[in-house]
Amino acid sequence: MSSNNAVIKTWFAQPILEVFDLISESENENLIKEIKSIKSNTESGGEGWNTNVYNTYEKFSLHTSDFFNDLTTKIEFHTDKFALQLGSEAEYKVSESWFNFYNKYDYQEYHCHPLSFFSAIYFFKNPENAGKTIFKSHEEPNMLPLKNLKRNILSQSNCDYSPRARTLLIFKSNLLHMVSQSQSDEPRITASFNLV
Repeated sequence: MSSNNAVIKTWFAQPILEVFDLISESENENLIKEIKSIKSNTESGGEGWNTNVYNTYEKFSLHTSDFFNDLTTKIEFHTDKFALQLGSEAEYKVSESWFNFYNKYDYQEYHCHPLSFFSAIYFFKNPENAGKTIFKSHEEPNMLPLKNLKRNILSQSNCDYSPRARTLLIFKSNLLHMVSQSQSDEPRITASFNLV
């Protein structure tokens, strides 16, 4: 039986935008210094997690600080360009933001960001073995897995990222994601943004 007239379509692909070198190395270093200063004077935020990763959720918002204005502006710019590729001509603004400081053995369980359209992760510092950001497919969880399955690009159930510093990821806010446990002696420093 011939399959010459059969074509696989990827109609429900999950888009994730990856932007490299979002800001300069010197600006990135200055922001890391500011983050460390804020961390020394601000209690950790976020409640109800199984993990105790230090973050500033509801304690300090990056997008309301002049110090992080350039970073916020660039994230909004790239989100609008990404949205345009998805067919949305609207402008999106950061409504929530915080930073995360992962030490050795820290991790973050699966979650999504409700009440926003887009979410973004900016990597200030991401040393080797400091944990991967893992995205989970929207594949129906109650469906039987295919027989003798060797996952490939068309059947993967999750994908992971461990980008270099100064990388930005933007994705739709309903996409489940997590951070695997860090095995690095150096901290992993990221920021999270929600846009409406």
